[in-house]
Formats: sequence, structure tokens, C-alpha cells
Amino acid sequence: MRILQQHLDFIEYEPVEKEIAAAEEAERKRQRYDEIVVLFTSVEKGDDDEVAKRAIEGTKEFLGKLKVNRVIIYPYAHLSQNLASPKEALEVLKDMERYSREAGLETYRAPFGWNKAFQVKVKGHPLAEQSRYYGPAEGGTAPAPAPAVRKIPELTGDQAFARIKKSDFSALPETDHRVIGERLDLFSFQEPSPGMVYWHDKGWRLRNLLVDFIRKELQRRGYEEISNPALANTVLWSVSGHSEHYKDNMFLTKLGDEEMGLKPMNCPSTFLVYRSRKWSFRDLPVRYAIFDPLYRNELSGVATGLFRVKILTQDDAHIIATEDQAEAEVADLLDLLAKMYGVFKLEYKVKISTQPDDHMGSDEEWERATKTLIKVVESKGLPYEVKEKEGNFYAPKIDVDIRDSLGREWQCGTIQLDLQMPKRFRLAYTGSDGKDHTPVVIHRTIYGSLERFIGILIEHYQGKFPLWLSPVQVRVLPVSDENKAYAGEVLSALRNAGIRAEADFDSGTVGGKIRNAQLQKIPFMLVIGGKEQEAGTIAVRARDGEVRYGVKVDDFLAELKQRMDSFA
Repeated sequence: MRILQQHLDFIEYEPVEKEIAAAEEAERKRQRYDEIVVLFTSVEKGDDDEVAKRAIEGTKEFLGKLKVNRVIIYPYAHLSQNLASPKEALEVLKDMERYSREAGLETYRAPFGWNKAFQVKVKGHPLAEQSRYYGPAEGGTAPAPAPAVRKIPELTGDQAFARIKKSDFSALPETDHRVIGERLDLFSFQEPSPGMVYWHDKGWRLRNLLVDFIRKELQRRGYEEISNPALANTVLWSVSGHSEHYKDNMFLTKLGDEEMGLKPMNCPSTFLVYRSRKWSFRDLPVRYAIFDPLYRNELSGVATGLFRVKILTQDDAHIIATEDQAEAEVADLLDLLAKMYGVFKLEYKVKISTQPDDHMGSDEEWERATKTLIKVVESKGLPYEVKEKEGNFYAPKIDVDIRDSLGREWQCGTIQLDLQMPKRFRLAYTGSDGKDHTPVVIHRTIYGSLERFIGILIEHYQGKFPLWLSPVQVRVLPVSDENKAYAGEVLSALRNAGIRAEADFDSGTVGGKIRNAQLQKIPFMLVIGGKEQEAGTIAVRARDGEVRYGVKVDDFLAELKQRMDSFA
């Protein structure tokens, strides 16, 4: 049995259609449960009543740590390729439900055998998401054993080629970012690389625009940008204490006799950069920005487009400062958040996550750091919610949830005031007294995962990005072959001015070219016919259908510059 257990703010699901003939009877009715732990469960061959009992015992222990008593058992076949028969699986799920009720848990179970539309909001604390394996021969919550080395059968050319195909999103709603992203040629997901993004040119441009935007802002604020190796000895995460929480989700390999891992977070490596030289109190704060890819071996069945991927990039930063400087740095970060989210017209709310039961350091240190965060948030006049015991194991934090145009909330930004990692990595600076002192570290992101943020923006704008963010800003449309030379001159003028422009020189009607550009949601189309060519002007057609004739190219360029400068 394989289980992904998640501590949720809520889960909503609705049975859509039966996937198998043996499906249970169920109402096609939306269900919602708040403040609950969900057990996404795959029942495997050989699982029995005893496995179900041990799974619930492990679950009860997990819920005890969270101080939660509600659980929903959710059949989820995507976690395994060694599934039990439907009849056997349903019996084991019913056994789990029975044992859960006998254990005194408030228990629910989603219907078996149905294709269900569902939405969850996972909490942000370190224990909020855990994967578990329970098997007939294994004990309790031991991780899944490594599969035996087996010879992969040789495939013929046609058999191999049949395995190389694009993921199919045809059944998803038109508003889903995966559908919009593929239609706009931003990215694709390919089955040989589950849970990983194939960025196309336009999508990579969009990603780089976001990075360049925040990079310029960070340069103004005195950040240094660094990059660290993707691969490191796992002792690095033993020192930080992350191994206990993340090692099961790391990509691990051997280099000689040493265990190595692809990094799932940037902070331990960043601390090594700081340790490479001596620092004085006069040098602090030092602000390190980093945009390296991170690697997390998420369960592929849970991957949902850009919202959960195995290779991600965060707009990560670590500010190493004296404790006296922490308030000012946190205040500056809240200003940065407000500025960045304001550009995207994203509403947001602030939450403060406090000391969890499983934590490093003394209660006094946690209280000191938490009071600092609260003081700064209150000084900014920001309303906030306290999330008791949902801080990271090493630091209290400010979490920032943004609201998209569909009314959904996403946790993106975070500001963590850490007094523990500096001690574990023996970070130091020389104080005014000539002695060594331990700094504090502020971990922070604004976008969070760039992949997730782009997914949010795609759905927020429904693909109609503002001009400054559009991968293609202008498409030039000559009416006939006779107008192609002048259209080429206009295209060159746009590109020379730094506009992301392209042209449609294919044969076909101008009406068809306009429709194609509208489907690509390009902000402006420049229609060039005989009159425009003779007058040396352009006809400007906006994405919303407004058309202006006789516009001079220089005037249009000035208009674009003004709109981009104001992030319109």
C-alpha cells in the first residue's frame, strides 16, 4: 500500500463518472471537508486486513503530532503500478475505514472506482505532506523498498517510439493552465519525463521576463546573485537537519562510496558560499539571490501541471544579517512583496506560522523571532492570521497567500526568520568588540516556485498577458505579397526598438491571420495593406478588437514604451 498523506486547509471533490464497472454507487455531488488529513491511497497486490490496520495505526500517530482528528480515505490509483484487483482494493479500503473509526477518528471515505474532480489546499508546515509505504512483509511506516534491479526488455523501434508521446490534456477544462499553455505554445509535458516541464520558446521567454523583472529590482536593493552545484554530498542536509524531512523525496546517487543528492533546496549550499570568507559587522547584511533549479522526487501521480513539478526554480534569497538588522530587512521584504504583487494586480493576505512541536532551538529563540515578524507586519498595518504550530522546523515564518482572478488562494511568498541554521553551519561575523558573533538568516521567496507562479498567472490572465509580459507583443500581418517588403521593414523597426514582434508572411486571407493572432492572444496586430504602404503608416488592431488607421510607426513605438513602463 502506498499513501500520500496531506494536512489540508480543505479538500473539495465531486464524482464525475465511473472509471470501472466495479465502482461503488455514489452521488454526483460536490463534497467539501475543512481542516482534515487526506490519505491518497493505492492498494497493491498482497495488501490485506493487517496492512490496512498498520496503515491506520501510522495515520493515527501522524494525526497525533498535528493535533487533528479528521481523516478522509481517498482511493488514488496513480501512486502505484502494482495495483490490487478492484474487488480486493475496495475490501482493504473498507477495512481502513473500519479501523479508523474504531481508533476514534472522525472518518470519511471518497467513493471507489470513480473519476473525481478535486481541489486541495495543503498547509505549509514541514509535516503537512508525507509519503508512506505499508506492505505485507514490511513494518509500519518504512519507506518503499528499492525495486530489484531488472533487465529492461529491448523494445523495437516502433515499440520505443510509441512510448515517446505528449501528455494528453484534452479532457481538461478550457480554463486550465495546461490547456492554455499548450495552445499558446508555451510548454508541453512529455511522458518520458513525468512531472517535468518542456519549455518552448515563448514559455521560456515568459519565464525569463519574470526573472529579469525581479532581478532588476534585487540589483537596486543590493543583492548579490550566486549559483551553486546541483549535486552535493548528503552530509550537507544532515548538517542542516533537512534529511529527516526531505531525504525520501530527493534524487540520490552514488559517487564512489559517497551518497550524493540533487539539491531540493538552496540554503545549505548558500551557507557554504558565506563561509568561504570572513565577515565583519560592517559587511552585513549580505543578500544572496539564487535562481538555480531544484530537484524534488515528488510522486508523479500527484503532479498537476506547473503546480507541482519535479524540477522547479524558486526566486530564492537568503539575507544574512545581525539580529538588530532583522526588522528593517523584513520590512523591506514586505515592501518588495507589495510592489511585485501590485504589478500583477494580485490581492494577497499575510499569515504568520509559529513554532511547531517538532522544532530546533529553544522556546526563547522562537518567541524572539516570532515577535519580530509580528512587530514588522503590524508596523506595516497589514492584517494577519496566526497559523499555530505551522512554522518550519527551523524558523517561524510569514506566509503570503495570493488570490487569483478565479478567487483561488495560493501560498507563494514566504519570509522566514531563522536563528537555527546559522548555528548549525557555524556562520559568524566579527562584531565591533572584535569577537565572533552568530548572524541570523532570513530565507525568502516572492514568486515562490516560478513554475507554479506561471501556472497561476496563466489562469489569472487566461492567457491574455499584459503587454510588458506577453511573450509576443506584436504580430505584423501583410495583406498580400505586394506588402511583404514594407511589412518586413516595420518588423525590423519593432525588433530594433526591443519589441517582441513576429510576422505572418504565410499566404491566406488577412481575416484568417487576424483570427490566428487573436487565438494566440497577442496584444497588437499590425495590418499592412496598400494604403498603409503608400502612406508609410500602419493599421493597429488591439486584442480587444479596437482598430486605428493611419498610425505612424514611431508614434506606435512611443505608445508601446509608455505602456510597458507602466506595466500595462
